[in-house]
Amino acid sequence: MAYTLTGRKSGTVRFEPRSTGVVEKESESYSSSVTSNPIEDGGEINDHVNNAAGTLSISGTIIGGDGAISALKAMRAKRELITYIGVTRMSNLVFTALKFERSSKNKNGAAFSATLKQVQTAASEYVPMDAAVSMTSQDDGKSSDRQLAKTANYGLTVIAIQTVSSSSAERYEEAYRQTSSSAPLTRQTGGYAGLAVM
Repeated sequence: MAYTLTGRKSGTVRFEPRSTGVVEKESESYSSSVTSNPIEDGGEINDHVNNAAGTLSISGTIIGGDGAISALKAMRAKRELITYIGVTRMSNLVFTALKFERSSKNKNGAAFSATLKQVQTAASEYVPMDAAVSMTSQDDGKSSDRQLAKTANYGLTVIAIQTVSSSSAERYEEAYRQTSSSAPLTRQTGGYAGLAVM
């Protein structure tokens, strides 16, 4: 039986007893944690279970040169997702530890051990945009709507471009310069006791 480690970028490392080596030991590990919430009578409520990522440990011997050693090192260096097929089958694995031991008994290879951990991947949400016109195509007068045609996109700020007549600007400034007859001429200030002092 051949044991394989397959990466998406680095290809496949096959362990075959007469040519490349053997996987001598496989170990799967799964763990979970349970939430504990104390209640008034001294007991606990356990209402949720968190499953931790599974881990796979393999060990064996590589023979026939450094090809398999180099390929395993490349998979680890590229941080790629690996699928392992042996007696155990697991996918979405990444290396968390990789160890080689060389000795005079195996001059053209090494004893190896590796620990791999399963990871969860998530894809970004896709929203089709062909039903509505995107904001960028409305910018710079590309829209038939008069108000949208005045809109330009400046980074994160959207600015409406409008011209204001000079007479309107003067009336706006004049409204703030005039004194108001309805406003009090003096202001009442609070006294020590918080009461108004006249």
